[in-house]
Amino acid sequence: MTAQRVLVCTSDGQSAIFRMDPEHTRAALARAPAGLPPIEFVFRDIDAPDFAEVLQDCIALVGWMIPNETIRTVRGALRLIQLSGAGVDHLAPFDWLPPGVSLCNASTIHGPKLQEWSVMVLLMLHAQIPHFITAQRAQLWSKRHTSTIAGTTAMIFGTGGLGQAVARAAKSLGMITIGVRRTPGPATSFDAVIGQEEAELRLGEADVVVLTLPLTAQTRGRADAAFFSRMKPEAGFVNFGRGGLVIEADLIAALEARRLCGAVIDVTDPEPPPAGAPIWNAPRLVITPHVSCDDPATYVPDVLDLLLDNVGRLVEGRALRNVIDLARAY
Repeated sequence: MTAQRVLVCTSDGQSAIFRMDPEHTRAALARAPAGLPPIEFVFRDIDAPDFAEVLQDCIALVGWMIPNETIRTVRGALRLIQLSGAGVDHLAPFDWLPPGVSLCNASTIHGPKLQEWSVMVLLMLHAQIPHFITAQRAQLWSKRHTSTIAGTTAMIFGTGGLGQAVARAAKSLGMITIGVRRTPGPATSFDAVIGQEEAELRLGEADVVVLTLPLTAQTRGRADAAFFSRMKPEAGFVNFGRGGLVIEADLIAALEARRLCGAVIDVTDPEPPPAGAPIWNAPRLVITPHVSCDDPATYVPDVLDLLLDNVGRLVEGRALRNVIDLARAY
């Protein structure tokens, strides 16, 4: 059987944790299940002059920063673009995507790390750690006493892979979990899933509000002044999605007015914030530099396992995993 060629996109600016090399691909093929068609990996920098020529013979490509304008011209064997991350907003609008090519993300691989990270963040907010950090900087001995976290409520915007990881963390702590998505209905690890309009009315029920949404035209600026004003006084706020989901000036104002007990954000807009940006000095705010979901030991192997599974599904005519609904992606 002729080998299916897969192109690995490389870039000089790529962080080491996300960089794929031949050793990674050999290990992935060695652990792949029996029955997978023969696969040949080829590597090209996204700026390579022969990128389009090489891609003509490849059934799939994998990467994060991909040369979408070059891909626009390809009419060869390509049928799958497997992104090595969860977000797709950096590639919108998607008019460059050739007909018949599926775009898939890697949202399902982040769960174990984000679940563990979420336990830490939920406990930090409940225990008022952002308050103590701010007090320490001001050399204040400012006590806050808290009860145990069990029985408190987490409202999680987004019920996909990231949202479910946060929900699992919350359930492990004995919390009540309310998910928010377009269509209400059951979802794994959530006690209830409600729609956007109902969520607006029930924001005041949540002891902590968590964003795991993708960034689209509909979700940009989702957490604004009105959003924070409807939250329960002294509730906590978390953003694991994208920085553009939050109006940062409104978040800062809510923290300064003590509307919130504290906030933890793993994403900003832009990343990193420029020197001197007000977000750096907001009270009771903990900023982590977009590291909540990425396990250096497992990230690349998990992406490659997902890729190989999808290539196998593609060849066999089965449904792919993590296909992006382009109508809702921007």
